[in-house]
Formats: sequence, C-alpha cells, structure tokens
Amino acid sequence: MKILLIFTLCLISDGGASKKVTGYSGGGIFINCKYDTEYTYNQKYFCKGSMSVCSDQIKTGNKTQWVNSGRFSLFDDTNSSEFRVMIRELTVQDKGTYQCGVGITSGNDINTSVKLRVKTDRSYGKSISKTAHAGEDLTVSCKYPKSYTSHLKFVCRWQKTASCSYNTSVKESKKYVKTGKISLYDDREKQIFSVSIRDVTEQDSGEYWCGAEVPRRSDQGYKVYFTRIDLTVTADLTPSSHPAGFSASTVITVSVILLLLLIGIIILILTLKNRHKMQAGTTFQNSGTDQGVIVFNLHVSLDVHEYEELKDTRRLSASNAEVSTVYVTAQLPTISSDHHAAYVKRELTTNPCDSAAQQPTIPSDQNNCSKA
Repeated sequence: MKILLIFTLCLISDGGASKKVTGYSGGGIFINCKYDTEYTYNQKYFCKGSMSVCSDQIKTGNKTQWVNSGRFSLFDDTNSSEFRVMIRELTVQDKGTYQCGVGITSGNDINTSVKLRVKTDRSYGKSISKTAHAGEDLTVSCKYPKSYTSHLKFVCRWQKTASCSYNTSVKESKKYVKTGKISLYDDREKQIFSVSIRDVTEQDSGEYWCGAEVPRRSDQGYKVYFTRIDLTVTADLTPSSHPAGFSASTVITVSVILLLLLIGIIILILTLKNRHKMQAGTTFQNSGTDQGVIVFNLHVSLDVHEYEELKDTRRLSASNAEVSTVYVTAQLPTISSDHHAAYVKRELTTNPCDSAAQQPTIPSDQNNCSKA
C-alpha cells in the first residue's frame, strides 16, 4: 500500500505541474493535456475544482474523435499521448482551477491542474456576423488584444466532428499568407488580423474563429480564440429570382444561352422576311417555251402622265428566232382618285399571224405572214 501511494505521488508530481492560461470573455480557449502512454486507453475527463472535489465538465472513453458537451469539447489523440480540450464562449464565471484527468480503476486518478483566467476587453468585437453572395470575395477584420501582438494568428472553422481546426497561419506582420481560397494578413501595429475568402460558396457558411497561439514552453502552450465570425452565404444577388439549389454561375450560363438563342431566332426571322420581299418583287417569269408575253405596267396618279416601256418578247421558230422590243408612248386619260394604279397583262397567241390585227405592226412579222 505504501509503495502504491509513493508511485501515485510520483505520477502526480510528473504530470501535476500547474498550467496557466488566459482567455477573454466571449472568446474561447484550447488546452493540451499530456498523459503517459500506459494510460492511452483509459478514460479522460476535464473537471472544475480541486483534485478532491472536482465537477466533470466533459468525460469520455472515445479515442481520436471529438466529443462535445455544451460549450466543452474533448479529443483524445492516442498518437501523441495527449487530449485536447476546447471551451467556447467564455464568461467571467468560467475562471478558476480545472483538472485534466485520467481515470484509473484503483480510484487514484492522475490529474494536471489548469488555472484559467478570463479577462474582459472592450477594445475589440467578440462576434462578427457577415452575409455574402455566392461568387463574391469576402474580407473580415478581427481586432485582437495587445497581449497577443507577437503571437501566431490563425482562423479556424468550428465543426462538431472536428472542433476548430485550421490549415494555415501567419507568423509575421504585414505579410500575406495564402492557402487555397483563404488569405491571412496580420497588421501588428494596428492589432488587426484580416481574413479574406475568395469566391465564396454556400458551403462556406458556418462558424469561424480568429485566434492566436501561445507558443509551447514544456506543456504550457495553448490557443486563444478572440473573435467569432458567423458567415452566411446566399445563392446570388437576388435569391428569389431562380429556384433554390441553382448556383449563380449556373443561372448566368443559362441566361447567356437563352439570350444567344433569342438573337439567333430574330436573325432568322429577318432573313426569311427579306427573302420573301425579294421573291414578291419579281414581276416577270417565263414559264413556257413556245409562248411570248407582253406586259404593260401602267402606274397612274392624278393629273400625271407616265411613260412606260412596252416589251414584246416573242419566240419564233428555231430556224428564224428573233426577239423584238417595241416602245410605245401613250397618253393616259385622267383617272379618278379611286384608282391609283392599273395593271394590264395580255397574253399573245402562239402564232403571231392568227392575231395580226391585234398586235402592233412589226415589219418582220408581216413578211413572215405573207410567206406563209
């Protein structure tokens, strides 16, 4: 029994060094709790109070996955032999002493004390709400306390299954760091940490945190979340203009296709209309091989005498084919206002000799008739 008590005290002395962490009201805190590898598969917990009287805030036997209980989250990383605890939305009432505990069946649990201080700082906003439209670029600026000026800055996205993880951070002042769609910039003179997200989508909606990481000195390192960002991304500039589920790029593509289709239809209609006009303007068409046609086009207006050309196209025999054109000048009588145009069309017979009395006198025709 004495040997067991000494062994337990040694374990407490090893892992029982008190950690001091500082958070800010409205923000969050991320704490690492180390344990010995022989307790890898033991139950882990985080409680508030002394070792003798400690109220559990979260307790789990699950491994390598986040477990949530209210504002507390715990992740037992068996690879690194430590479990991590995150507390969100800190209040002044959260300050005090906590224990990182490893459950032991004998009842003598191993604990590491954590002293948490919660400050109130009104110089910066604790929460920011942003609304953006799909396809836009978004920039959010987080003001942070002066005590974190020289520390590494990051932005993380809160997820119940992965807590608040991040892939990129910025360590220097006035230097852009870009990873994927996210760019970070830290202006330490103004104590402003800026986060830019390019070409946001609806999937980017969620809860984000601007944070700083206190470097580890032995087991004293931790992360602080100082500003919460609630981001909402809508489908486009006019969400009600198209059915839900369609992205802005899809709507724009469909609109362009419809516009091009409409322009093509208009061009086709105009082309067909012009072709119809050209066909309607044709006044002469020869439809026979042995038939001549005389066309008189007479355009008459009030008190106006117009002169038209009379063309006589006649088809003669194959041995003596000849086409003659006769020009006739005629003075038209006065026509009442009810008639502005008169059109006379007369068809000649096949044999010019049979209707010689009705045709204009043409010397060549008379000779042909007499020979006949």
